[in-house]
Amino acid sequence: MKIVKPEALNYGSGPRAVMLLHSFTGTVRDMKPLAQHLEQHEYTVHVPSFEGHGMGPEALVQSSPEDWWKNVLDGYDQLKDQGHESIAVGGVSQGGVLALRAAEELDSINGIVAMSVPQGRDVGDINRRVLNYTKNFLKFTGEDDEKIMERVQYYKDNPMESLDDFRKLIDEVHGNLGDIGVPAAVKYGGKDAEAYMDSAKHIYDGISHNEKTLQSYADTGHLMTRGGDQQALFEDTRKFFDSLDWQ
Repeated sequence: MKIVKPEALNYGSGPRAVMLLHSFTGTVRDMKPLAQHLEQHEYTVHVPSFEGHGMGPEALVQSSPEDWWKNVLDGYDQLKDQGHESIAVGGVSQGGVLALRAAEELDSINGIVAMSVPQGRDVGDINRRVLNYTKNFLKFTGEDDEKIMERVQYYKDNPMESLDDFRKLIDEVHGNLGDIGVPAAVKYGGKDAEAYMDSAKHIYDGISHNEKTLQSYADTGHLMTRGGDQQALFEDTRKFFDSLDWQ
């Protein structure tokens, strides 16, 4: 099966700009429905495609958090070059981590939606995501069970080199929450692991700006943009973006 590299998504040409960031082992497709919803409400939306994602485990393990951060910066610069003085950002899981970093470090960010953000993960936890992704991707592409188990065992014995950098990034972002001085909407799925609820509460408590919300969605798991509360999540997210100060 031929695998086509996912490309960044761009929607709309409205006066308000939003950047949406997908999850670890995910693709831009996970953010596409939310991007299209925002486009219908006159937003310009950019969804970066993170390096190594959507192309299989071999490509993923060669990428790193700094590659993904560069993808964020490139998207930010693209929107700035289009004339947007204010840019809102939203992300799920890994995308939520990078969205928080953007709010901590980038001057033109005017608000953030952080969904299903991890906290306190160790390398073993993250590598289990790589192993599950390897199994699912190779099954999708039609590999036989023997080949699949061989590759899963290989990545178990030879973990992705940048996993510790990813762990450090998660810890650093949580340690710098006090640097976020813009409105924030923190969200987690009621069907997700309890650790993500704890992380959401930690993020909410750590953000210094007084305009912040913490919200759970009962019929939603980890990938919130694909959950059972999708329409409510999209409406809440759009209304939050509407409420921001747009220049």
